[in-house]
Amino acid sequence: MNRHERGLEFKVGAFVFFGLAMLGALVVQFGRLGEGFKTYYGVTVRFTDASGLLKGSDVLLAGAKIGKVAGGPRMVREGNGVDVPLKIYDYIKIPDGSKFTVGSSGLLGDRFVNVTMPPGPRKAYLSPNAHISGARETGIDDLTREGGALLNDMRTAVQNINGTFTRLNQEALSPANVENLKASIAHLSETTDALAASSKKLDGVIEKADATMSSTKQAADDLQRAIGDARKMLQSATQGKGLLAALLTNQQLANDLRALISNLRAHGVLFYRDSAAKIEQGSEQTKPPRPTSGGR
Repeated sequence: MNRHERGLEFKVGAFVFFGLAMLGALVVQFGRLGEGFKTYYGVTVRFTDASGLLKGSDVLLAGAKIGKVAGGPRMVREGNGVDVPLKIYDYIKIPDGSKFTVGSSGLLGDRFVNVTMPPGPRKAYLSPNAHISGARETGIDDLTREGGALLNDMRTAVQNINGTFTRLNQEALSPANVENLKASIAHLSETTDALAASSKKLDGVIEKADATMSSTKQAADDLQRAIGDARKMLQSATQGKGLLAALLTNQQLANDLRALISNLRAHGVLFYRDSAAKIEQGSEQTKPPRPTSGGR
């Protein structure tokens, strides 16, 4: 083998070695094989419900992987819930007071542990092998359970409504009650018709009463005017200078006129005599004398 062939084989071997080295580095970097070369510290989180969380699930901080679940959930003797061991990269410091929750990638995605740091400056960090409490976010299985409970409640409500309508049909809407309701509606219709007829009659009575009141008012106005006219005539008669005024004011003239009329009625015009004066004188003579206050 000459020198040229040996150089070509060396180049090919170096290229293959370099490619295998790069492939191994990629496998270590992006595969789980590389995690065996990293160091961790343990943290135990207690969840009330860690269903769907498996060994090897990721632990994320703001979307970046900082560790993994070291084992499946373990039951605890005291209290409620399960303990989940976590392995956190030793170069990651988790602030004290951080919130650990069980999340999922979408509605049907894998479960993971999400770490949310508290606001404000970092004063202390979680120590290795610390025990903390976690929470759980709502996923598709939680929605399914809540939906099942809601369906049960809705089914119970529908059954209660059906029972209510059944009792209503059997008790309130029985044939006897329906007949009574029909009779009540018929009586109400008759009462309404009678009330309408009475209203028409009442309208006629009101119209007649209005006409009567108008006539009464007109008569009262006429009477008032007649009284005013009589008052004016009487005032003019008493204050005037004619015969009527003299008769009303002169008593002697009134007596003479009365005697004249009496003589005319008794004797007529042809046989007129003044008998009224004699009768008046006789009546005055027959009257007893009036006693005086000083005589006997």
